[in-house]
Amino acid sequence: MPQRTDRYHFWRRLGFGVPVVLVACSLLIPLYPTKESPTQDRGRQTKPELESRIPQEPAPKEKGFTIGVNVDLVLMYTSVFDKNGHFVPGLKKDNFKLFEDGVQQSVSSFSQEDAPVSMGILLDLSGSMRGKIDQVNKSALAFIRASNPQDQVFLIGFNEEVELLQDYTSDVDEVSDALENVVVTGGTALYDAIYLGIQKAHSGSKPKKAVVVITDGEDRDSYYKLDELVAKVQESDVQVFSVGLLDDVPEKSLFGRWSRSAPEKAHDVLVRISEETGGKAFFPNKLTDIHTVVAEIATDLRSQYSLGYLSSNATRDGSFRRVKIELSGAAASNNHIRYRRGYYAPKAELTRN
Repeated sequence: MPQRTDRYHFWRRLGFGVPVVLVACSLLIPLYPTKESPTQDRGRQTKPELESRIPQEPAPKEKGFTIGVNVDLVLMYTSVFDKNGHFVPGLKKDNFKLFEDGVQQSVSSFSQEDAPVSMGILLDLSGSMRGKIDQVNKSALAFIRASNPQDQVFLIGFNEEVELLQDYTSDVDEVSDALENVVVTGGTALYDAIYLGIQKAHSGSKPKKAVVVITDGEDRDSYYKLDELVAKVQESDVQVFSVGLLDDVPEKSLFGRWSRSAPEKAHDVLVRISEETGGKAFFPNKLTDIHTVVAEIATDLRSQYSLGYLSSNATRDGSFRRVKIELSGAAASNNHIRYRRGYYAPKAELTRN
């Protein structure tokens, strides 16, 4: 029998090694993602607008309130809770220390009152909400009834599109009528809904602004990307409260431990957006727990402290200013605090000769 040459053994060894190399490369590819184009990860290519079922009328302007940032006055709404999650009443201005970009500021105005809110309720109407929507609708109505009677409320529904179901109103019956006609189907444009909801809330005339978003899934169909949404919440004075009706995180295989599931991604996004604005993200264990959650949000909005200060940084450069608020004295013991993480300074107006 003829002897096998060294060349034969070389190609044999090479052929055996190729599958191993290919498998190794396939495992490394996710670690080095390719560069994406600016619109590659958008669920849709056209910028969304808040479509409405009904003609919109401008919200009436009210006087006597300072909203968010008014020239140099910065207004921060702050929630203080004890270790059991109960609101801590009776605090004074001296119980708070406020810093902007690390520099302590002098609090010039302070109050704790039930100020009315311009508020939006954002409901996920994607197909996966079909078995949950009845409980969600009931909780939304209970939330409005537990809120300040002077609140302005609007209602947004979203799947792969975002629609204004009810414009600003203080009439619970109008919201109830809108909820009776919702259709549950389609995908989830969560980022678009929050982005447009913040825009809508910001246009309201009440001293405080807030949106409450109720969803059960990860964003899949939005035009806006997460970093664009984060920039939007940072530049606004709208608090975002989130209610995530998320599925349990599935058990992960060996190779799945380095990836995040859809519920984990949705959880992290809701927490990030809410905490940036001084709101809070809730994740009920059971669907029926949503009623307790919305009652807590209503109480929170009606029980906040208002801290106003004139920034020691008089530069109008449009930069983002980080704000930190601390409790001092006896109030600092076993209590925790929530507030908006910062604001964008006003920009100097350009004058023409």
